[in-house]
Amino acid sequence: MAGIGFQLRRLARQDTISSVLAAAGHAAVIAAGPWLFTIFALAAIGFIADQITGREVLAGFRAIIIYAFATSLVMAAPITIVATRLVGDALWLRRPQDVRGLLLGSYVAAMPPVLLAVLAEVMLMRVEPGAAIALAGASLLVALIWVALAFCGAVRDYLGVTLSFIGGLAVAMIATISVAVAGLESNAMAWAFVAGLTVTFFGLTSRVFATFPQAPGRLLTSLSAIAGGAQRYQRLMLGSLLGNAGVWVDKVVFWLSSEGSRLDNGLLHAPAYDSTMFIASLVIVPALSSFVLSLETGFFDRYQQYFATISNHGTLDQIEQARQRLQRYTLEHLVLITMSLAGLAAIVILTAPIIIDALGLQFRQIAILRYGALGAVFHFVFIAASSVLLFFDRRRRYLAVQALFLGLNAGLAIVSLRIGEDSYGAGYFAACLIAAAVAYRMTEKTFDRLNFLTFLGNNPSIVGTSGARSAWLDRWFARLRRSLSRA
Repeated sequence: MAGIGFQLRRLARQDTISSVLAAAGHAAVIAAGPWLFTIFALAAIGFIADQITGREVLAGFRAIIIYAFATSLVMAAPITIVATRLVGDALWLRRPQDVRGLLLGSYVAAMPPVLLAVLAEVMLMRVEPGAAIALAGASLLVALIWVALAFCGAVRDYLGVTLSFIGGLAVAMIATISVAVAGLESNAMAWAFVAGLTVTFFGLTSRVFATFPQAPGRLLTSLSAIAGGAQRYQRLMLGSLLGNAGVWVDKVVFWLSSEGSRLDNGLLHAPAYDSTMFIASLVIVPALSSFVLSLETGFFDRYQQYFATISNHGTLDQIEQARQRLQRYTLEHLVLITMSLAGLAAIVILTAPIIIDALGLQFRQIAILRYGALGAVFHFVFIAASSVLLFFDRRRRYLAVQALFLGLNAGLAIVSLRIGEDSYGAGYFAACLIAAAVAYRMTEKTFDRLNFLTFLGNNPSIVGTSGARSAWLDRWFARLRRSLSRA
């Protein structure tokens, strides 16, 4: 989607250190804003509140927030990716008046699956009522933030988007620490954290509304459009669901294992595995920022050149040269960013004992940190290659590779548990390595066959738009759209 990409390209082309840093920083927010929000806020709150409140209270608060982010990410992902595609279509068709309605419709559509997932968690783990209500509130709000952030890809106010996260982070930290100082329990701390999330949510929503001031249509019309988009993009929905579940499935395996323990509020966690893997995940953030910046600058320019060559009736040799430039730039930058990330991971691996000691963690967590840092390198490759597959509308392959990652991460996490403590984290590393190799190979083949895909393979007039979707899903979506239309 055009918008922030224009601003990133403008910043990146200015020959000043401040503009390059601003572009990189904003790209990091777009790539991993909620993720960074959670990790830095929880780390700061934990560091300060640990001296004030009991460790059990702090662990209960952390568990509520972590479950909220995990549940909302997985369950809101299908609606978010469909809404993103619909907004991209609306901007391509020069219908900016549709954006507000799609945003509000996506907010409404994202809430039921999140609530159902929270209800299932609460019932299965027998979570105490206060924590259950706090978990539901936090999960719903974070789900809305995921949706809003996706729409912010079409917003030109990059500074406003970044400040929304910074402001929310500040409010969350101040409010949560204040509640801890007052001697209140983990549920109250979670609600204080939600106050900061609320600031971020309204900040992001206001940025979208400011960019698209046109009044929205009827909510039911927007919901009908989303239902229609879900019908057309079923593979995208399922792929995003499986891919985001894959990010968390190894944690869930450890929560349910002998390494897991039950908190007073009923939630399960695995402290040794969770804390170390969250630290290791920070390694990937600079690479994601560089990739988003590369995607929105050099890649986008060459992408436009390729399709402009086709639109201007270029010769086959000219089209092929444009394709090769696009392929060469993308794969070379992917390798370059990966090598830089590998260097950062090597530093983490070599200094793992120092990091573990400085954070007051256990010696047994050193191996987990090392495997996590290694896995982050290949997880980045997997994410980047999956993004390229989506960019060229390779939905079936995108779905296949997300399912592969989910299965590998779950299965190999179980294997690592059975092998023993020294292999904890190795399952995540191996899953990322295999999934990244498959996704990268699919990306290479996509570039090799790009001319065929552009003219024939992805041409709706030849292959159709529906593909081989299941008939019962088609009928279900059709009934949903008719009921929304009648309403």
